[in-house]
Amino acid sequence: MKTNHSMDVLYEEIRQGKLDDSRDLPQKLVALLNGGFVEEEQCLFLRLLKKGPVKRADFPDRTAYECFVNHIHIEDYLDNGGLPPLEMLGRAVALARELKARLSQLHGDRHFRIIVAFSGANCTVRFHTIRPDQEWIDKAARGFGPEATCIFETQELEP
Repeated sequence: MKTNHSMDVLYEEIRQGKLDDSRDLPQKLVALLNGGFVEEEQCLFLRLLKKGPVKRADFPDRTAYECFVNHIHIEDYLDNGGLPPLEMLGRAVALARELKARLSQLHGDRHFRIIVAFSGANCTVRFHTIRPDQEWIDKAARGFGPEATCIFETQELEP
């Protein structure tokens, strides 16, 4: 897991509080994962998110297409008014780890990047296939954005 400084600080609290346990994922997120994946136009999507009129032609590349469709707002999957921010971020990290495990197991020949971003009030998880000629997060900008960010990859991260 690669993190920026903002995430480093928050993740230490998450780890100490054991807030990133996948057994605590809300049922709606578990259902999203259990819905499986679907492939279309050399892109991989969570099956339950691939709906609507969005097409590959609407985006500059496949990575942007995958990131748009595979964009999960954690707060949309929480019951009873949600969770405190740190717990919400913990669930996002747990989801990212679970996505990494499932993508690695089901699609071992392809590599994926899972991105968690936390603004304090909102938390998102998205993923895309790693392609040599396409980048969702500019490598030079990693760690310098306003959001707390962590990145998981199904292969070793570049330094």
